[in-house]
Amino acid sequence: MKYLLTTALLLSLLACGKAEPSTTNSVVTPAVTDVPMLHIAARIGVELGDSNFVFGVIQGVDFTPTGDVVILDGQKKIVRVFSPSGDFLGDLGGEGEAPGEFLSPRGIACLDDGRIAVTDPFSREVEVFDGSLLHLETISDFTGRAPFVITGAGSGFAGEQGGFNRNEGVVTTSVALWEDIYEGPTMHVFYEIEDSFSPENMIERFMKPQAGLAADRTNIYYSAPVSEEYSVSVFPLDGSEAYTLGFPDYSPVAKSEEDIQEDITAYEYRLQAMAASGRGGRLAGATYNPPSHYYATGSIGVDSEGNIWVQRGWESNPAFDLFPPGATEPAETVIADPELNLSGHTFVITDRGIAAYDPNPENYPQVLILHLTE
Repeated sequence: MKYLLTTALLLSLLACGKAEPSTTNSVVTPAVTDVPMLHIAARIGVELGDSNFVFGVIQGVDFTPTGDVVILDGQKKIVRVFSPSGDFLGDLGGEGEAPGEFLSPRGIACLDDGRIAVTDPFSREVEVFDGSLLHLETISDFTGRAPFVITGAGSGFAGEQGGFNRNEGVVTTSVALWEDIYEGPTMHVFYEIEDSFSPENMIERFMKPQAGLAADRTNIYYSAPVSEEYSVSVFPLDGSEAYTLGFPDYSPVAKSEEDIQEDITAYEYRLQAMAASGRGGRLAGATYNPPSHYYATGSIGVDSEGNIWVQRGWESNPAFDLFPPGATEPAETVIADPELNLSGHTFVITDRGIAAYDPNPENYPQVLILHLTE
């Protein structure tokens, strides 16, 4: 891989086509290009048939140290494990409040020693299983909710954790590492920000996409979903000074009026769904003002060569800037095969494999196992 594309050059390599709404104003139809591309190697998931392959809502995906694919079904509240070729190997979890069961699981992380951690923020727990899918322990001594997003890091897991101090009217967001979890987790906070509570601020947080979070054996990589800045924070696990990955000469890309209106429609739909379930009362009467620009970054990850992948939030067809280990500017660019139309997918990039899934599919949920061709 030897190609770094600016936005203008990348767009010139793609012929005109219809952009996906509420994602970007870029185009998706391919032209002949030698840019490295992601292609589908396997699919996991069917609409009808074997129940082990029928998903409700795919909430997270990760890879075990041996390359098996671990899929969290947030609706059915189970985790299923598949071989790299897509064969069903087993499952864990289930709905309930007993050890090893979930109320509302949100994220999953495969640790280096084969353990699987599943975060259940509303029960304030992380459930941990061994490589044989047997329940090991429940971690529950969190300050506030358990983290919403987790990833394997060092001897434990890193996560983005939210908090709310009702007395002071303060909402917090932090990035922390929980390590040595066999002996009881030791928490190290690398980043924390406070914001005042208001219905408008809560709506903004509610509608933001999931933050980008990844880790390797030396660093935690965190990209908060912001619209005005292309920035990924790097927190060394040894406690040394943090630094930032950026994109040269990045300028925010404005949304179309159509996309802004679709953002408002999406908010109204979600608010109605919350009201139907008896939630969302605090947001009633508040006004949602969508960001006028696309988010600068999306999914992030670290591949087997130590490159940090950062998805461009303003591109319709997924495009990733690759930062070599230690670099603060990208050296290469990878795109998804435009013929696949993977706009709106969440990508999982690890040193054990690459996958993608659509959180809100038009047809039925499935996980795509991807491979890179140059």
